[in-house]
Amino acid sequence: MAAHAVRLVPGAEPSAAVRVAEAGDDLELGVKLALRYPAPVRTAAADVRRHVTEEVERITGYRVRSVAVTVSALSAETRPRVV
Repeated sequence: MAAHAVRLVPGAEPSAAVRVAEAGDDLELGVKLALRYPAPVRTAAADVRRHVTEEVERITGYRVRSVAVTVSALSAETRPRVV
């Protein structure tokens, strides 16, 4: 669910790793992802936090206490080569 929410963020690569810690009805999430260069890292991280929080709370009913975002890589956009 959280990984799917990451895919909705422009510039985020689709393969995010998510860590979840539960404390009662609260969740703490960790998201590790790659961004497509030249995505604005600060803006993308804020968008990931917002999307993940909204989707997880909406679908599960749990309260998301925090979402720690780690950008592990910047991926260059690949363009098809014309021969």
